[in-house]
Amino acid sequence: MWILYTKGEKLSNFKGSRSWRLILLFSVFALVVVACGGDTAEEEVAVDETETTEAPATTAAAAEEAAPSGPDGVYKMAIFSDPQTQNYWNYLDTETDVWTQYVMSGQAASLFSISYPNYQLTTNLAAELVETSTNNGDGTWTYTVPMIQGYEWSDGTAITANDMVFTYNTAKNLGLLSNWETSYPQGNGTDSAAEDFAQGILTLVASDDYTVQITLNFDAGLASWQYQIAQAPILPEVYWAQFATDRETLLAASGAEAPVASAFVYNKIEQGAFYTWAYDANTMWDGGTTTIYKSGTTVEWDNGKAPAISQTFGDTTGDSFSYTAGPYVGTVEFTLYGDQDAAYLAFQNGEVDFVLNPLGVKRNLFDQLSRVPGVETVSNLGNGMRYMAFNTRVFPGSDKSFRQAVGCISDKEFVLSSILQGVAVNMDGQMPEALTAWVAPVTGVLADCDNLNAEERFNKSVEILQAGGWTASDWGSHAGGAERAVAPTGLKGPGGETPPSDMLLYAPGAGYDPLRSTMSLFIADWMQQLGLDVTARPTGFDIIVDKVFTPENCKDWYFYMLGWGLSAFPNHPGDFFHSKNDTCEGGYNTPGFNNAEFDALDDQFQAAKTIGAAIELSQKMEAILFDEMPYLVLFNVPTLEVYKSNVEFPFTDVLDGLTGTGAGYSGLVKVTD
Repeated sequence: MWILYTKGEKLSNFKGSRSWRLILLFSVFALVVVACGGDTAEEEVAVDETETTEAPATTAAAAEEAAPSGPDGVYKMAIFSDPQTQNYWNYLDTETDVWTQYVMSGQAASLFSISYPNYQLTTNLAAELVETSTNNGDGTWTYTVPMIQGYEWSDGTAITANDMVFTYNTAKNLGLLSNWETSYPQGNGTDSAAEDFAQGILTLVASDDYTVQITLNFDAGLASWQYQIAQAPILPEVYWAQFATDRETLLAASGAEAPVASAFVYNKIEQGAFYTWAYDANTMWDGGTTTIYKSGTTVEWDNGKAPAISQTFGDTTGDSFSYTAGPYVGTVEFTLYGDQDAAYLAFQNGEVDFVLNPLGVKRNLFDQLSRVPGVETVSNLGNGMRYMAFNTRVFPGSDKSFRQAVGCISDKEFVLSSILQGVAVNMDGQMPEALTAWVAPVTGVLADCDNLNAEERFNKSVEILQAGGWTASDWGSHAGGAERAVAPTGLKGPGGETPPSDMLLYAPGAGYDPLRSTMSLFIADWMQQLGLDVTARPTGFDIIVDKVFTPENCKDWYFYMLGWGLSAFPNHPGDFFHSKNDTCEGGYNTPGFNNAEFDALDDQFQAAKTIGAAIELSQKMEAILFDEMPYLVLFNVPTLEVYKSNVEFPFTDVLDGLTGTGAGYSGLVKVTD
């Protein structure tokens, strides 16, 4: 599940549900696809010196009074781009940037959820983690999910199975796009051999007010059930039915007055200036103690208003820590600043407690702020990767030996350690190193070329090309040491095809991300040393997206660099490399990778019912990718964040950081004067 953060460029997974709301007290659903067809997610990390920009005085929010009959205090956060809507339907349909997500109130709920910082699957509205479907014997499978009775929207209306049925029918009947198509996928018939067959939901009905039955035309595994359909957003019928007459009317509705499943409701909205949430004195969505284990979570919730909960998920043995949810503040304030520099200047001046920044603090500014009294710092690995893609539809990217030779000669470790001074972590495979059980051993060319010096890498790369049927009138040479190689001349691919001239490697420019910009210059130079006419071309993010994620342009590029943020369940390799997801057909497989063995393994992965089976299949898929190399995975960047010492979080050690996983954790944070 993905979300494209069009300003902050970062993908994430759905984090909306009761257990999650004990952390956030607002829902965040994230499965968004851009109009050009891609979840291209990026995280900018800069190491160059940044000039400070004065925070504009006109954007600072006026001091807000605490909501009555609730906690006192204000939690102040900075944003640096305007949210696009307060309408949850519109947010998941077309207005899908990260800033809208951060400021979106808790309008949605779900059956299942994820707890953080351990990424544990939990329930939300569901009374239990229903993991087994009923085989109906006619090519369909049904999940029957009992829901907890007693939850209410903030207007006092009961949350029932009918709300999920309404949400599903609205998304289907009004033709809602993007997240809605993926969270509620529509199945087409039961004949999987039919040309128009599509896996998905056939019916979603309420057998009674607190039981939902979801019938699919395939036997869904973890990826499609627990981490997708069971985490689909549910919205209140009592409010939204009046607008759900047609797509235009629904998406045009304000949403600011919509009931929520959260302790916070919208208070003041000043487009272009500030947004505030206020504590709802009548809420049932507060309190509760969560205990976090390495591979398990327990939830104890009995506040006298919501249904009493005592639930255990996963392995609850070993070390643990607990926290009690708030909220501990009466007002959450989001103040808009013109850019990152202005936001961090406001932070340094004491105007805000935390800056919501999916990109993390730039390294030089992080170091500078770490020396400021009253500032706390935290660094976490990002749940994502930066990569270079080869277009396997066109020569030379279509040739595996070429891709392998480029992978061999590209000394990423040298660039990261010697040039970029260790600000990023080398990454060879599809899984961030923090997901230890999922990380596959590096095999193939990347393993063979590891620890080779420049001369050895050049010679090995030439051998790879020669073994793949490439020819040259002169194969060139390498003098050793830091010298550049004398490039081969008269280079031709298998069958005598001459590589094109003036091939471009598109990558973000130095002003946007010096890490990828620098890496692109080195990799382009290494390809030149192999006799290829390649130039690194600094290019705007949106321009790269338009070039590589638009079906009509799918053959009109050779190489590009972008990045992905990843979800709680790492099912992304199939999205990126299964042939059915080719970007030429509107999918996320930008390289056009087509490998029948990989496709078969991914089909099995999607149907896997246990984590162990999924990991085993994932690592087999990774071995194919190490050999075929449609991506040259580059590196992962730590997420650097700063916050005021008067702010207390229940935890700060979490993959993807405090912004990426909790948007500042408004429902948990404690703020003192």
